Amino acid sequence: MFELSIAMRHINSRRRHTLFSLLAVALAVATIVVLMSMVSGVQEELIEITIENAPHIVVSPQSDAEEDLHLYNYLMDIIIQKEGVVAVSPYLSGQAALKYKDNAEGVLLKGIEPHAEERVMRVGDDIVAGSFVDISLTGHGIVLGDELAENLEVGIGDNVEAVYPGSPTRSFKVVGIVNTGTASDESLAYARLGTLQDLFRKNGVVTSIGVRVLDPYQAEDIAVLIEAETGADAVSWTEANKDILDLLNTQKVFVWIFYALIYVIAGFGIANTLITVVMDKKKEIGMLKAMGVSRKSITSIFLFESAFLGASGVVVGCIIGYLASVAIGAYELELPSEMYLGLTTMPMKIEAINFVYAAGFAFILNLIAGVYPARRASKLDPVEAIEND
Repeated sequence: MFELSIAMRHINSRRRHTLFSLLAVALAVATIVVLMSMVSGVQEELIEITIENAPHIVVSPQSDAEEDLHLYNYLMDIIIQKEGVVAVSPYLSGQAALKYKDNAEGVLLKGIEPHAEERVMRVGDDIVAGSFVDISLTGHGIVLGDELAENLEVGIGDNVEAVYPGSPTRSFKVVGIVNTGTASDESLAYARLGTLQDLFRKNGVVTSIGVRVLDPYQAEDIAVLIEAETGADAVSWTEANKDILDLLNTQKVFVWIFYALIYVIAGFGIANTLITVVMDKKKEIGMLKAMGVSRKSITSIFLFESAFLGASGVVVGCIIGYLASVAIGAYELELPSEMYLGLTTMPMKIEAINFVYAAGFAFILNLIAGVYPARRASKLDPVEAIEND
């Protein structure tokens, strides 16, 4: 095919321009791949943290006038029988103060049944010292967030005092320290449900029931069923975090606009290179047309050039993008982990679909960018092109 041969000759004759055009496409593709991997990774990690740091469904009293759930064991029996539900855990939460020597901190005391809570929230995975289930061995064990323990200057085995208005001061022994990587580490403390029911003078009731389901993305449907059968208020994690999820969806729109701008800039680089070739090769184009080469063939020559530059840039860009994504994902963040929700490295989700999107859009836009110079070349008057070159 002589059109392809001429196209390759044009490309080889202007190697510097070809190199810069190829790099423009490659850098555009690499940038898109890295950004898509980063955005996908951060969004997935944020959703994962949101899912794992709270129950998939929280069941609480339907009426605002009621502060607590009565007959909670009966409610849990109903909930656990729902298809898709794998675990339930009762909670009794209340504000109190913890004291150790001269240190005092306001905390959210959360009464739980340790083994049930472990099945729902898997707190044991976040324990950095001691043991979470040791709460069940004694009526006065307590597990503290690591930031709270640091502020109180306590460690495993130390005794802290819990102060709640209207109740005698109670002593708790620190049996575990947890790090969830969230702000709750500064104010959350776990103790046995029965102990806190006595402390808060709320025997036989709980604040809410946490539910873990097999598929978190089915939580909303299961919550509706729970509400219908129990009459209680069931809020799924998707409903509770609606603002965050809406923000992520809005972010995607802006990110794709940014991607489009990068592609367009790269496309202009290709168009500029091909227009330069047209201007430099006017005499050659005129001679080809004088020899009877059709406008279609002239157009094909420059479209071949555009396709070659686009394809080469896509391949190089995908390689650079992959290597950059791996390098960024392995880089250790130097700032405190709590600033990144407990993360120590930048979450990068390298997916094949990211490369397909980046390569596909870049290649198509580069072909489009080659249409104008190709049509311009095909419309050159052969006599004028030869005489005025």
